Amino acid sequence: MLPAAVIFMFMTLNFANVSPLGAQPHHNPWHFTAKEIEIAYRYQQNYGKGLKQPLRAANCLFGASDFSAMLYGKEQRLPCWFIKHTLRHLKEILQAGAARYLFPLDLNHAHLAIPKTSWFDKYSKLPSSAILPAIMKDRQLVALYHSAEHLKIPDPSSGKVNPAVRQWREKRNILGFYDGRPIEILPPHPDGAGVSVPDRYWGYGGFEFLTSVGSGLPVILEDSAVAVDIRLELGGDGFP
Repeated sequence: MLPAAVIFMFMTLNFANVSPLGAQPHHNPWHFTAKEIEIAYRYQQNYGKGLKQPLRAANCLFGASDFSAMLYGKEQRLPCWFIKHTLRHLKEILQAGAARYLFPLDLNHAHLAIPKTSWFDKYSKLPSSAILPAIMKDRQLVALYHSAEHLKIPDPSSGKVNPAVRQWREKRNILGFYDGRPIEILPPHPDGAGVSVPDRYWGYGGFEFLTSVGSGLPVILEDSAVAVDIRLELGGDGFP
């Protein structure tokens, strides 16, 4: 999670009707300009804390086929393809301009989902503690990502809409596949909100991720790299 001090700094300035970048008064304290998000991300990347109890899956980078995770108080073996495809999703999302930063003000979570036919045929009647470990071994699994979570448009300092920032917001709903297909950028919501998983899927659980100094899973881009940690969310069904 983004350090509370950073969010508090921006919110305090906004409540005081003063932007750190000289923006105009009467801001929504929950949203930030592209420049403010960039500044907060630089702090997180260099000084911010990492996730608590992230998945310990570094062995997946060195040829392992699975890794160990504690789910519902029990050790489970989960497939390394989950980690590898998640890192691929993040790489493709960044390369597509659908997100810029891997932290809470932009992109830091995904909702897992499985086709409804498989949900009702295979998973819906399992004990709740068995569902997430089971669907995470199914290549039909998908992840719905929401980026630009706190992005402000237009920039209040100028009143103008930067086309690149608008595209960033319009691309904020992304579907990632674990069967090898590239990501799919979903049509934007008319109000700019996050969309639900497509109707053919049933949502169950999810995960969050975060860049920090000590993060250990690399997202390798063409001219740079960023490391993240990943932590599962054990939430119930039916949500995006």
